Order: sequence, then structure tokens, then C-alpha cells
Amino acid sequence: MAVALNWHEAAHPSIVWGATGATDTRLRSSPDRIDVEVPVMQAQRWSEATYEVTWITDLDAVDHRVLPPDPDVLTAIGLSHDLNSAIADLVDNSVDAGATSILIRFVLVDGKPRSLLVVDDGRGMSDSQLDQAMTIGRRRSYEGSDLGHFGMGLKSASFSQADILTVLTRAAEAPGIGRRWSRHTRDFICDVIDSGQAEQALASAGPIANSGHGTIVRWDDVREFPTSDNPAVVDDYISRTTQQIRAHLGTTLHALLEQGKVTVTIDAADVTDGSAGAPQTVEAIDPFGYRRSGARGYPKTLWAEVDHRRIALECHIWPARSEALGFRLGGAAEQYQGLYFYRNRRLLEIGGWKSTAIPHRRLQLARVAIDVSENIDLINMNMEKSAVQPKPSLLRGIEKAQAEDGTSFSDYLRDAESAYKLGNTRNTGRPQVVPPGPGIAPEVKRAILEELPILGGREPVAIRWKRLDNTDFFEVDRRAATLWLNSRYRATVNGDRRSSLNDSPLLKAALYLLLEDIFRGTAFGPRDKDNVELWQAVLSAAAQAEADH
Repeated sequence: MAVALNWHEAAHPSIVWGATGATDTRLRSSPDRIDVEVPVMQAQRWSEATYEVTWITDLDAVDHRVLPPDPDVLTAIGLSHDLNSAIADLVDNSVDAGATSILIRFVLVDGKPRSLLVVDDGRGMSDSQLDQAMTIGRRRSYEGSDLGHFGMGLKSASFSQADILTVLTRAAEAPGIGRRWSRHTRDFICDVIDSGQAEQALASAGPIANSGHGTIVRWDDVREFPTSDNPAVVDDYISRTTQQIRAHLGTTLHALLEQGKVTVTIDAADVTDGSAGAPQTVEAIDPFGYRRSGARGYPKTLWAEVDHRRIALECHIWPARSEALGFRLGGAAEQYQGLYFYRNRRLLEIGGWKSTAIPHRRLQLARVAIDVSENIDLINMNMEKSAVQPKPSLLRGIEKAQAEDGTSFSDYLRDAESAYKLGNTRNTGRPQVVPPGPGIAPEVKRAILEELPILGGREPVAIRWKRLDNTDFFEVDRRAATLWLNSRYRATVNGDRRSSLNDSPLLKAALYLLLEDIFRGTAFGPRDKDNVELWQAVLSAAAQAEADH
């Protein structure tokens, strides 16, 4: 069919070609031709121009060519990863493989870091499964409970940090096998590792040696590794990086770690002399792990109505001025307010309101947990699983969400602001206290640090047991900053519970609150001595009465 465009001078000079309301356009048509007369500006002089448009419904193929991707594509994938998120992606794969023990190891040669290993005791892979896992651009099938999603995690995470990726694996009662990719390959040919060497490497890997099956992901030529010959520089890098990885994994995997189904450890080993540092365990860091809510009635579930579905928003308000690691998350608490998206108990993104609220320091106590495991279609997730963008329908649902008692999302934000204001007002009049020290349970210490301002530069007060020469219940040792409890009453206080450094948490918490100011003052005056004698007499009598019963 041909289309003729016949340009002519418009009857109305103000009409420009293509403008709305160009009523002067005239059409003439026939079965095989359409003539369109288009008005133009008066200043333009156009002769008739005809444009022939040929349309063929079916185009025939006469040959086929294989066009592999440019090898440089390997240098482009995973650019949004940092070391922490890349390692987290590998750990996700280990969890999906059913691992119960995961080891992250920095391998040093003559004191310099050369490789990084992620070792797990998961199911391992067969020869065909390993080929699939190493294929660039191939997406495998996932179970609904898996942490993986795109099928590119192994390659994108690895090449974002290292130039050489090697995977060694062994399934139960199967021989060890291995593959290796180079980031700078020009032909997309994957190396097959000698089976004997694969077996040797797998047999010496801790988690696999214990289970008989598992996988090693090995990175060589890691671009971030320091090249300095100074051991202090290397030690600082290993120490600092280990802590960053522990913090990142402890937060993103906190729900899985708390369940105890998997343990993750990190160490550094020098293969030159066979030495290895003490492994450091990744501990769960729960961004919702407070003991007491910052506002009455919270946490509270609000329900968002989205596409005929009800999405639960677990709305939390932290206690004000908390010093807990789960609140601070290694930075300023203000930057961690907002929405926390989870998928299969794995935290995808830490905070941010996604335009459902305006970030403000007065909202720093507000955090909302949203599980999208069954509603993954309501979000867009980046390949690194480190950023989430909710779809507009979910955002609208969040803004209109309500609890069963009628509390709206706006009400929740106002309650969080009120808790922040009240918390700051309430704490300003409290005196600074000497920090709690050894012998006081970690949970009690965290509560004290959250509720009371701490004196800087002061030695922490320890509460410990020892045998006293008399029947007194306690002894104040201001010089050693220690409150000694008479161990003759220890069994009476603990009952059938096992004695330990941090035993009797309730008693020690009460004694800390009662006697802390004795350690705080610069002098031990008559009034202090009189108070100590009073408390000593009452507590000793109570302990003796408890023992007699």
C-alpha cells in the first residue's frame, strides 16, 4: 500500500503541521492508496512529496548465524554489587542448597590475601547441574522458598569482585568436580578442573570434610585486596572487612540465623605456614530486636488492600535513644527508618520510605516489616537483591493501610513522632551513670544503655562472686570498680540453675541500680557509708532467711 503526503498551504496560517485541531487536513483513499493533505505554516513552500511505504507480511530467512555476546559483557555484570552484597549472594546460594554450615575464608600466601572462599556443606551439584550453574545468562528454576531469584547471582556476584571464578563441588557419594571461568575470556569456553585436585581441595574444606558433600566457590584476583607488603595494612583490611561482612550478613540473614538452621563463620588462613586465625561467628542483628516497645500498643499490624489481596505491615516503634546494635546498625539510626522488605525470611532492603512518608529525624523510631514472599509480583527487585522498588499499587495500599482497631498509616507515623519527642524529653533529666561491666548479663547491659545516659571515660562496674570472710551479702570495692557478692549465698540465689559469669541477672540488675551511684561519686562520704550499711544489713538478713528455708 502507498501513502502520499501532499503538503499544501494552510487556509489558516496559525495552524502548524501536527498541531491539535488541524481541521484543514484532507484525506482521499482508494483500495491501494491513501492521499493525505497536511497543512503547513504559511511561510513554508512545499511541493507535493510522495513517500512509498512497502509492507511485507512474512519475511523469509535464508541463513542462520550464531552471534555470541561480546566477551566484555562479563566485565559489566554485577556492577551494583559491593563486597558485602556479593558475598551475601553466594551465601544465599548455600542456604538454598540446604547448607547448615558456611565458612567464608580469606586465603593468604606469605601474608598477602590471594583468594576468597565460600565453603558450604550443602547438597553439592552433579556434573550437569554444575554446567548449568556456570552458564552465563541461564536462569534455573527455583522453589518458592529459595532465596535465589534471577539465576545470575553466582556469576554476577563473583565477577563484580574477582577476575577468576572457580566452583568445586561434590554431591553425596559422588566424585568431586570443578569448573573455572575467567572474567576476561574471549571465547566463553569454561575450564574443567582436574578431578583429583578438586577432590583434594574439597577433602580439606572444613564443612565439606565433616559432611562428605558441599561446594566451594573460589575467587582469585580479587580486585579489592590490598597489594601492600606492610603486614599492618593487610591485618587492618582483614579485620575491618570481616567486621563489615559480619554486620551485613548478621542483618540481612538475621531471621535465618536466629532460627539456628545455619551458622556462618569467617576466618583467614595463611597457606604458607598453615596458620589460621580464630573463626568469627556471624551473629544475628535484628533491626526489630528491642525488648520493650517505644509506644503503647505497638508493634501493630496494619493491612494494605492491594489487588484484592491483604498485605500485612508489621509496624514497630523502637524505644527512644536506644544504643542497641539492632537499632544503630553500625550508623546513625535516623538513616534506617522506613520499610523493611523480606522474602523467605531474608531481608532485601534496609529502610527507606519509598515516597510513602517524608524522612525526618522525628521518624527514626519507625520501622515497618513487610513480607513479600507470597506477593513477589508487587515489587521490582534488583539483581543484587539489595534494593526494592514497590509497584504503585502496593505504595497506594501502604498509604491507605489500616489496623483492625482503625489505626491508619498516618496515625502510626504520628505515634512514632510522639514517641521520639517523649523519649527525648523523658531522658534529659536522668543523671549519667557508670557503665555496666563484667558479670552483668548482655541483655541487662543493653537495657541500661538504652534507658540511661552513660558517663564517658569511666571504668565499667563489674558484679562478681567471691568468698567473703564474713556473712555480709556484698562488698564494695571502689578502687577495682567491682561489687563483690558473697559466694556462700550463690547456690541459694541461683537455686538449680547453673552458675556462670552472668548468672543471677535479676539480682545483679537490682544491685546495679541500687549501688551504681556509690561508684559514680568521687568521694565515699558519711551518707554513702550509711546507705551501704543499711542495704548490707537488709540484704544479708534476706539472704540468710532464704538459705534457712
